[in-house]
Amino acid sequence: MSLRYVSDSRTGCNRYRGVMYRHLVMFPRSADPVVVDELVAKVAAAYRESSGFRSVTASVAALMGPGAKSGEVGRILEADFETLDDALAVLHAKDFQEVKAATESLGSTLFLYEHRDI
Repeated sequence: MSLRYVSDSRTGCNRYRGVMYRHLVMFPRSADPVVVDELVAKVAAAYRESSGFRSVTASVAALMGPGAKSGEVGRILEADFETLDDALAVLHAKDFQEVKAATESLGSTLFLYEHRDI
């Protein structure tokens, strides 16, 4: 894998460049916001403790843009991992199964995909 840490001279930001693996969790708008907040915190904590973890972000406030018009998704969580094995390991970890089941019980959609800067 060709993951490297670089400084962007245009923006002054440091970041990882190369192929990584992302978890994308879309929580339904119909879910109780308090429950979603608790699950976002638990999922993020589990991700941070995982091997190969790089970053985790969550949407704040209302979603915007054409995809938000239907109103189906209320919150988004994204996490990046160095390798596919790292990204899969957290999904299959024994300690993660309860929070994963709770997330899925809300009708959340979970994706795992490879991504890179273009």
